[in-house]
Amino acid sequence: METEFELKTGPQGHIYLPKKIREVFGEKLKLMPNAHAAAIYPADADLQAVIASLQLIVRDLTLRLESLSAAEVKRNG
Repeated sequence: METEFELKTGPQGHIYLPKKIREVFGEKLKLMPNAHAAAIYPADADLQAVIASLQLIVRDLTLRLESLSAAEVKRNG
């Protein structure tokens, strides 16, 4: 599965979820937002598995940030 999707809201505020996500997560989802991000997971998910998945996502984001920072340092010499 892809590791990142760009989503857009329609005029009524609806978000289209790609078919790959719907097939994996099912029809009933939970959304847990905070001030800067949100987690979407199946309504019947094992919360320990959700936490483990979120920890992997945080690691991936950290690596991406480090990669961007390294590229910026390289460009600026």
